[in-house]
Amino acid sequence: MSKKITITASGDAMFLADFPSSYDNDLQEISNFVNLGDVKITNLETNLSKFGDFPNGYSGGTWLNTEPELFEYLLKYGFNYFGTANNHVMDYSYHGLLSTLEVLDKNGVYHSGTGKNMEEASAPSVIEVGDQKVAVFAVTADFETGSKAGYETKTMKGRPGVNYLSFNTYYQITPEMKKQLEEIAKYSQINGERNLHIQGGFVLPDGDGIFTFGSVKFCSDGSRKSTECNKKDKERIVNSIRKAKEKYDYVVILVHCHNIKGDKHENVPEFLKEFCHACIDAGVSAVIGGGTHQLRPVEIYNGCPIFYSLGDFMYQGMRVPYLPADFMEKYGLDINATAYEGLMKRSKNGTIGLQKDKNNFLTVIPKMQFENGKLISLELMPTSLGFEREGDLNGLPYHAKGEDAKEIFDILNNLSAPYGSQLELENDLITVKLK
Repeated sequence: MSKKITITASGDAMFLADFPSSYDNDLQEISNFVNLGDVKITNLETNLSKFGDFPNGYSGGTWLNTEPELFEYLLKYGFNYFGTANNHVMDYSYHGLLSTLEVLDKNGVYHSGTGKNMEEASAPSVIEVGDQKVAVFAVTADFETGSKAGYETKTMKGRPGVNYLSFNTYYQITPEMKKQLEEIAKYSQINGERNLHIQGGFVLPDGDGIFTFGSVKFCSDGSRKSTECNKKDKERIVNSIRKAKEKYDYVVILVHCHNIKGDKHENVPEFLKEFCHACIDAGVSAVIGGGTHQLRPVEIYNGCPIFYSLGDFMYQGMRVPYLPADFMEKYGLDINATAYEGLMKRSKNGTIGLQKDKNNFLTVIPKMQFENGKLISLELMPTSLGFEREGDLNGLPYHAKGEDAKEIFDILNNLSAPYGSQLELENDLITVKLK
């Protein structure tokens, strides 16, 4: 007997405020498409807590938090799963994280990627669709050390936090350049403290062909890729995927990654490609990427889709209601300045920043149909976040049509062609050809 299942997904929902009534028609059209899925996925790029919670000493770039009672607005799109593994999960420390989980549970939606300890954070959420079960994992490669979830032990509690993937970066240089760095390091004594820590056993020495200058690693013999997954983290996640695949019909993973190769947001770092391929080899049916605020390539690997980044699904970054003193001090403002004053100072009166790059306002919403474990169709809705729109409509998604759809198609098609993907645009929808 044939078994079909449909999964819809979006990029990052930087959701901070309510929606104006003038957005109702666009919202309904997006919702209708999202609800074609049985499993409906988005990444929650904020916390859900009261602003009485302590702001952390670090943030994902901006301290993001949304009043819990506003969550009903995000639910209007129809999503039933919310990924929580991203660089903002600890913006309001443990209280903000635990409040977010409480709000999600109270609303009866599926979620994964964070938890009260590593056991919870690394576990998938299991969604039942008829007699089929879909396990959804979420992981981030962009995180602060203090946001990492910790395991329970026989003597210690686990630590609330995020499911994480570490990676190593190696900058490629010539042997001649390495000699020059060694001379500079000796003269400046930049590695003095590090060398003492190596002697004391607190830091491991470099491997063959690697030279660390301060905290930056260089490779002079071509033995390393520019970035590589941390083997331990990769093995932990891949083993969890294999176990899930033994129990459930489908496995999906969300990967949050801001990191790039070179100097362009669309460039996929080598460790991310390594990780996505390893996940599919272990049994994942689809990889949903986000983090960069912009689209990255679509690849069909072993018959399974990889979205290296869907970019932003919503962007309400200029509607942050409050920001802590740390933010104001960084930009030379009085600590009691308003959030809007702080954001305007950072953006040089709205002339730079995420809100000034149109590419951050272009995305797609995938609709993936599977049958008996195999991807049989892949359709994408071109979606704009209203770069030209003003006021509260700016940053809210709507179905891009005509020339707007063609612009998004051209960007994604050009990015994906080197990965062997073939895309077609018809009736304001993009189809990815499957072999």
